[in-house]
Amino acid sequence: MVGSNRELTHAIDTAEPGDVITIAPGTYRIKGSNSIQVRRPGRPDAPISVRAAAPGAVTLELEMLEGFHVHAPYWLFENLTIIGVCKNHSACEHAFHVVGEGHHFVARNNTIIDFNAHFKVNGAHAHFPDHGRIEWNSLVNSSPRSTDNPVTVIDIVAASDWSITDNLIADFIKDGGDQTSYGVFAKGAGERTRMERNVVLCEFRFAGRQGRRVGMSFGGGGSNSSACRDGRCIVEQAGGVMDANLIAYCADQGIYLNKAATSTITHNSLIDTGGINVRFPESSADVSGNLVDGVIVARDGGLLRAEDNIVTANAWLYLGRHPVRDLMANWAALDLAWQTEPPRRSHAAGSKQDLCGT
Repeated sequence: MVGSNRELTHAIDTAEPGDVITIAPGTYRIKGSNSIQVRRPGRPDAPISVRAAAPGAVTLELEMLEGFHVHAPYWLFENLTIIGVCKNHSACEHAFHVVGEGHHFVARNNTIIDFNAHFKVNGAHAHFPDHGRIEWNSLVNSSPRSTDNPVTVIDIVAASDWSITDNLIADFIKDGGDQTSYGVFAKGAGERTRMERNVVLCEFRFAGRQGRRVGMSFGGGGSNSSACRDGRCIVEQAGGVMDANLIAYCADQGIYLNKAATSTITHNSLIDTGGINVRFPESSADVSGNLVDGVIVARDGGLLRAEDNIVTANAWLYLGRHPVRDLMANWAALDLAWQTEPPRRSHAAGSKQDLCGT
């Protein structure tokens, strides 16, 4: 067990495969110009863990540009509360920056608050941190982010085979620059990202702010060629899956596909968003079994195969009618109990588990 900043960084610097670094209960303020470097590799059969014995027992207050800079494989971080405490929001960019050789990274059951990108993932020196998992975390901000820098809670570029599951992602409002932000995106010519059973609330506590918030995206706003896995991003993401997510209160698209090939979008519930948008000829999507308080559209040559969805017609939206919302007890307060018999799919297919795990 470690009980100080120095002991923590020393344990990380000298870790061996299979080590479990348990932080003693308490609050730790970590600040400085250098991130915590994670350089020692674990193994598939012996990952290295950094953890609290119980959720809520350990709080790391980070006053630094990046918290953990992970460029070694097989590391697990769990049960931690991590808070960015920079007065200047541009000075707290990432809680975790996973790069290069940092494959098979896992973040589980953490509470992470007040960063521009709680997780930033990208390649380095022709290596890519594939096969990561972000699961059972609460990823939120306590105020809009006053920054011109990108604001995306989970920002994955050029990595493949990531799993984003069972997280709460909320209140990612960008209050500077282009005022455009995302809950989670995967882009940069990666493949097979899975986003399943997440709750994404774009502006839950801070409704009515100017700007655009997008819930989930394959492709985001596009990538610079230098950041692309293939050097040019013919497609931004291929073979991605979004299944059984709840996406609500977004002042733009709930789901946005930008040059996202062979995407599967199933069993998602979208409330008070701009719906689902499949854009550009490189995008193709099978969209089925979704409950959408809005529209599902293809734009600029996107290929859309839609079946068995419940949507709201454009004409009704112009008239201010939202029949999908009327299915629920109180959509504005996130009381999504059915007012009537739940709508059923016309055939049994798809998810092994729904958002509630059943």
